[in-house]
Amino acid sequence: MTRTRGLDEPDADTPVDIPIRLCDLRVGGCARFYEAHLDEDSCHLLQTLGLIASTPVRLCKNGEPCIVQVRSTRIGLSYAVARRIFVIPDSPAAS
Repeated sequence: MTRTRGLDEPDADTPVDIPIRLCDLRVGGCARFYEAHLDEDSCHLLQTLGLIASTPVRLCKNGEPCIVQVRSTRIGLSYAVARRIFVIPDSPAAS
């Protein structure tokens, strides 16, 4: 999946929320789900587990498995999957 910058997106002078890999989020850090670079079946499974656009998530444990809290449920993901999920971290003041 390739993302390109649209004409209605902010210019270089405006702060932009930059997606990072879920596995790069600090433990205890909160973020919003952005996208997953996985096959269609895996993406569908993530959706059924509650990982949809802008869903708040919290990284509980990094490594193998990577444990992420989605709403009130904790989900164990392999590190290989977690590194292909992208999130937008909350601002440090909001964490």
